[in-house]
Amino acid sequence: MPNLQSRTLWLDAPETLRFASEPVEKPQAGEILCETIVSAISPGTEIAAWKGMPPLRPGPIYPRVQGYCNVARVLECGPGCENISAGDRVLTHQSHRSHFVTSQDAILYRLPEQADARHIASAYLYHLGYHAVIEGGIRPGHRVLVQGLGVLGLTSVAMARQAGASVAALSDQAEPTRIAREVGASEVLTRSQLDQSLEAGGDAARFDVVISTVNGWDDWQRALAATARRGTIACLGFPGRGEDAPDRSPLSSEHFYDRQLTIKAVGLAPLAQDARGHLRFNQPDNIAYICGLIESGAIRPELLISGTFPAAEAETAYRQLASRDGSPVTYLLDWSA
Repeated sequence: MPNLQSRTLWLDAPETLRFASEPVEKPQAGEILCETIVSAISPGTEIAAWKGMPPLRPGPIYPRVQGYCNVARVLECGPGCENISAGDRVLTHQSHRSHFVTSQDAILYRLPEQADARHIASAYLYHLGYHAVIEGGIRPGHRVLVQGLGVLGLTSVAMARQAGASVAALSDQAEPTRIAREVGASEVLTRSQLDQSLEAGGDAARFDVVISTVNGWDDWQRALAATARRGTIACLGFPGRGEDAPDRSPLSSEHFYDRQLTIKAVGLAPLAQDARGHLRFNQPDNIAYICGLIESGAIRPELLISGTFPAAEAETAYRQLASRDGSPVTYLLDWSA
């Protein structure tokens, strides 16, 4: 395929997207050449960068590629590739781009013939919620509170329910509340309802595990107040991102010390199994499990996918997600054109 060019989405500065035409080389040993079918927007990461929120890690912020939920069709395999063929569909962490060459080892999942590429594109978003469940130690019978009902809040609700927990969610918005109930929340509380419940019920109203997918300091104080003695806060959000320093200590002793809470950053699973098989809950195995749940109908990505845009209209999708007009959860980008 001589002179193959990829259309790659770049964010050059806040609210400044562009498509760049980039050459795609022939795959070398152990590599595959792929054509993207569909990619899913991860709103927490991508819209934060779009808005110009403070970066999470040191280093250059812009320009940057966007996205990491990509389902593509293999066009060509380089020498030495095993168990993969042209025509296969694969899930990878590639960004929003029409074509790419990557290592065979970068494949997260090879889709069976019956799998819906649109649904599998969301698998890593479920994986983040699943990792919160694993690292939070959630077991059948646990009472779990999920703070925030963006896409990661909703995938956390779904995966905590799969783990057998009794799941409550926190939101003041009607549409996320409706979806949360469909994906497994037994109740959805507004912030004021949670505050009143904690004030009236004390320890009995608290939760074994709180999964926090939000950034605000006020909600962080709620997470501390809502966690039961020796309970765990699993952080998928970034407390204080984009806000001034809080008025109260984020480790208030009446919560953190007195109830001996555990606070964990979650979301980054081991990239692969180790040689001795000690890393049971690693990224590829986790994603294979999640894709099996998707294919069986046990979890339903269609509830989270608010629509599909042609890839060329990515900016429209970003603006709608940023404005939250209509309470979209996430959008897909269709690369078939």
